[in-house]
Amino acid sequence: MLLYLDPERADADLAARRLACPSCATGRLAPWSHARPRVVALLDGGRVRLTPRRARCTDCKRTHVLLPAWCVPRRGHGVEVIAVALAQRLAGADPRLIGQRLGVAADTVRGWVRRVVRRADQLRGAATGHLHLLDPVAVPPEPTGSDLGDALAALAAATQAAIGRLGPARAGQAWALLGRLGLIHTLASSRGS
Repeated sequence: MLLYLDPERADADLAARRLACPSCATGRLAPWSHARPRVVALLDGGRVRLTPRRARCTDCKRTHVLLPAWCVPRRGHGVEVIAVALAQRLAGADPRLIGQRLGVAADTVRGWVRRVVRRADQLRGAATGHLHLLDPVAVPPEPTGSDLGDALAALAAATQAAIGRLGPARAGQAWALLGRLGLIHTLASSRGS
C-alpha cells in the first residue's frame, strides 16, 4: 500500500516510472490495472467512490495499491472521521454519542479507539520521528496523562510541522497529513483481522 498526498503527481510519477518498488527497492512501479472500487464516508456525511490505481514492479512483479493519504486501507471511513472520533473520545465523549454525531456505529468507534490505544506507543514513536525529521529543533509535546492523548498530541505536532515545512497551501491537506504521518498505519487492519 502506497500513500500519496497529491493525486496528479502520483499519477505522473507512476506513468513515468519514478516510483521505486517498496518490496525489492530495485524495480520501478508501472501502472497495472486498478484495485477493487470502494466507497469511503467523509466527515461532512458525503461519500466518495474510489477506484485506486494498482502498480506492478518491473523487477519483482509484486503489485501495490496507491491510495490517497486520507483513505485508510480496508476501512469504510476516511481519516477525518476517525480522527474526530478519537479526539472526541479523548475529550471524554461516549462512543454511542460519538457514533450518533458522526453517523457511525458505536461498535465501530469503540474498535477504532481500541486499536489506536493498543498501538499508541507505536503511533507516538512514529509521529515523534516525523516531527524531528520535519523540524529538528521541535520539542515533543508534554505527556498528557493518557496513551491516547500522548499519541494524538505527537501526531498533531508532526502535522503542524509538516504544514510549516511544506507551506500554508498544505493546510487544506491536514487530514491527509494525519494519515500519512502515522494514523493510517496504526488503523490499518491486516487481512482477516
